[in-house]
Amino acid sequence: MMPRPIDMLPNFKPIRRVVETTGTHVIVGVQPPKWMEIPERQITLSTEQYHRYVRWLAYGGLIQEILPELTASQREALLTGLDDENFPRDQDG
Repeated sequence: MMPRPIDMLPNFKPIRRVVETTGTHVIVGVQPPKWMEIPERQITLSTEQYHRYVRWLAYGGLIQEILPELTASQREALLTGLDDENFPRDQDG
């Protein structure tokens, strides 16, 4: 298995944890690298989505193919801990 490129960069790997499980859902917390000083993002996944997420963490693949029903922002938060609020908006758009 090939590690994801983001996980190979020193000091850039996000911190991931399970915040809460309810039996039907799992809340996953993903915090960007500490040096970015951005708070943890929490994403609620169904247990079925969580199983696919864990498989993605273990075996890789394209997250948009593994969790296509999530928004691009939710997938980015799972990847990096960043979401739309962390990126500058296009002033012309």
